[in-house]
This record gives sequence, C-alpha cells and structure tokens, in this order.
Amino acid sequence: MDFKLAGKVAIVAGGSRGCGLACAEELAREGASVVLTGRQPAIVEAAVARVEAAGGKVKGLATEMVSEADVRHIVDQCRATFGDPDVLVVNPPSPTLISGLEAIAESEYVLAYEYYVLSLVRFLKEVIPAMQARRWGRIVTLGTVGMKSPHLQDPQYSQNIRVAAAAVMKTMAHEYGRYNITGNTIATGSFDSDLANDYIAAHGLTPDAFSKSHPMGRVGQPEEMGAVVAFLCSDRASFLSGETIRVDGGATRNLF
Repeated sequence: MDFKLAGKVAIVAGGSRGCGLACAEELAREGASVVLTGRQPAIVEAAVARVEAAGGKVKGLATEMVSEADVRHIVDQCRATFGDPDVLVVNPPSPTLISGLEAIAESEYVLAYEYYVLSLVRFLKEVIPAMQARRWGRIVTLGTVGMKSPHLQDPQYSQNIRVAAAAVMKTMAHEYGRYNITGNTIATGSFDSDLANDYIAAHGLTPDAFSKSHPMGRVGQPEEMGAVVAFLCSDRASFLSGETIRVDGGATRNLF
C-alpha cells in the first residue's frame, strides 16, 4: 500500500526512542523527510543513525519541546532543512510514576498542563498556517489509554491533563478539516519501552507476568505504533479525523 508520503516533510517531536522513534522510522521509510527531536544528544545521534541506515532523510535536534522558543526552534530548523512540515507527530515526555491525588503537588499539575497541552497548542500555531495554505496536513499526538479508561496504576495527572490535549485535537480537526488537515490522538496502551520497564519495577512485577496480563499475552512493539501513525499521516486516512484511537491490543474493557 502506497501511503503517498514521498516528498512530504514530517516533524516527530519526541522521536528519539521508543514509539516516537518508530514513528520517525516508518515515516522515513515511506519517503518523508523527517526532523526528530529528543532531549539527550547521544540518544538523538543514535536515532538519526538508525533512520539513515534504513535509507531515510533525517535531521536530529537535541532540544526540549515545550516552551514557545523550543517549538519555534524545532519548526524553524525543519523549514531551513526540508521546508514547511506537512506532518506533525507530537510524542510528549513520559510522566513520572507518582500517583494518587494527595501525592501529586499542584506544581506537577501545572507542569503537566504545559507539557501535554500548551506545547501541543504551540506546535499547532506554528505548523497550521502553511498546511492551511497548501490545503493538506496531518497531525497526530500520542496520549494514553488512561484518557479513555482511567485507572489507579497510571499517574493521575497524566490521565487528567491528556484529556484536555485530546480536546484540543478534536477542536482543531473541526476547525481546519475544510483545509484537508486531519488531527487524531492515539490512546497508547502498554508498549515495550523504558516507561513500561519502570512501571514493572515500581509495581514489583516480572516482564512475563506483565505481558500475560494483557489479552494478547504480550505488550505492543514500537514498530506497531509506527505503522498506525504512518497510516494516519497518509492520504489513505484522509477521512479519519478528530478521533482518539486506542492502540492497546484490546486491553481496555470499555466499548467506546
């Protein structure tokens, strides 16, 4: 299946490892030129080498992705290297594993709002004008299944605040759909990642027991997320917009 991404330009913010890197790899494999970001220079360098080894065009930026200055720097570097972005994938930093209402400081809620909501809004403001002018754009943000089915094992502020980010995407999709700009949120389940390993350790589990607690008897692999995101960023998903889509191997039990 040709996703018709050849010649497109993509930003994957938070794309230096895990599911973010898998998204960057898959977009590059489909022919897009990719700018990926991460906070640690050595990890960004390794991610760039991995995408290049697969034949992709890629630029890596070791930077934060939250403040207005961060976001503007990322988009400006993309424009200078490949041109205005056609595709934006936002994979925010993972939360700390603090949970429970009384344990979470108010300052952590404020920081989470900036990480998950304001950073997204800042990216949208930077990339949408060019997408609007060319009447084509694809935007995906990665969230958590806790947005759909909250549970006590997930950091509470992460579940609460990410719902607001999904609402931002829904509103954006409604406002700019007439310009052929789509926007979707991924409600991410358990994937093979550093965050999952931290969760396993924090709850005294074994990797095998954790995997078997899922309906498919395993957690997701990053490349499976990359495939879903590449589809959402393609012409093949041109009428799919404003959705919050669970990618969790059927783990959450609610219907909608």
